[in-house]
Amino acid sequence: MDTIKNYVETLFLEFPNTKEVQRAKKEILTIMEDHYLALLDEGKNEHEAIGQVISEFSSVDELREELEFTAKEEPEGILEEEMYQYLIERKKDAKGLSLGISGCLLAIGTLIGLSIRGAGMIGVLLFFIIIAISVGVIIYSGMQFSKNNSRLNDRYIPRDVNKEAQKLKQGYQKSFQISLVFGICLCVLSVSPIFFFQLFSYAGYGVPVMFFFLAIGLFLIIYGSINYHSFDKFIKEKYFIADEDALGPNALQEKYGDAVQTKYLLERIYWPIIVMIYLSWSFLTHSWGYSWLIFILAGLLYQILEAIFVKK
Repeated sequence: MDTIKNYVETLFLEFPNTKEVQRAKKEILTIMEDHYLALLDEGKNEHEAIGQVISEFSSVDELREELEFTAKEEPEGILEEEMYQYLIERKKDAKGLSLGISGCLLAIGTLIGLSIRGAGMIGVLLFFIIIAISVGVIIYSGMQFSKNNSRLNDRYIPRDVNKEAQKLKQGYQKSFQISLVFGICLCVLSVSPIFFFQLFSYAGYGVPVMFFFLAIGLFLIIYGSINYHSFDKFIKEKYFIADEDALGPNALQEKYGDAVQTKYLLERIYWPIIVMIYLSWSFLTHSWGYSWLIFILAGLLYQILEAIFVKK
C-alpha cells in the first residue's frame, strides 16, 4: 500500500495544492487501492498486483482526462520574460545595496586616513558626505527590492520557468564562487596592510587601507550572494514569495493546505492574548523582573500548536 501511496504522490507533484487536487488525489488512491485488493483476491501476489495497478495509471495526461483537469484550470503563471526582467532589476538593486554598505566602510577609512594626515576637519566633512550618500543608496535599493518583489508576489511559477531558473543558477555558480572566495580572502587579508606599514613605522597608515580591503571584500560577498540566491525565488516554491513573513493567499494555501484558516486565526489571536497575559500578570504581581519569560514559553508553545494544528 505504501508503494501505491508514494506513486500517487509522485503523479500529483506538478499540480497545485488545491482542494480540488487533494480530492482528486484521494479518489485516484481509493481506485488504485481497491483495484490492488481485487487483484489480490484473484490470486496475484503483492508484487504482481502493485505492478499491474501502476501500469494502468502510468500517465498524468490520462489522469487529467479522467478527472477533467485541463490546462486552463492552472493558475496564471509568471512568464520567462518577467523572470528575466526581475533578475535584471534585482542585480541593479544588489549592486546599489552592496555599494552602499561598502561606502560606509570607505567613509570610516577616509576619516581615519585624513586624520592621520592632519586634515581631520576635511575627514569629518567627507565622512558625513559619504555616509549620507551611502545610506541614501541603501534605502533606495531596499525600496526597489520591495517594489520588484511585490510585482510578482503570490503568482504561480510554471515548471518551464522553474527549470530555466535552475539553469541560470547553475550558470552563475562559478561567478558566485569566485566572488565569494575573493571577497573572503580580501576580508581575511585586510589586516595585512597594518603589519606592512608597521615595518616602516607607519602602522597607522595601514588602518584606512584595511577598511578599503574590507569594503571591496564585502561588496563581492554581498553582491554575489544576493544575485545567486535571487534564482531561488523561482526554484524553491510553487508560488513567488515576496516576503516570508507575509505569504500571499496562494502561497499560504500551498504551504498549509486545508489548515490555512487555522494558521491565519493563530497568527491573529495568539500573540495579542500572550501580550494581555504578560501585562496582566506583571501589573497584578509586580513581577516585571521575570515575567518576560512568558514570551520564551509562548514561543515554544506556538511552535507546538503550529505543529499540531497547522503544519501538513
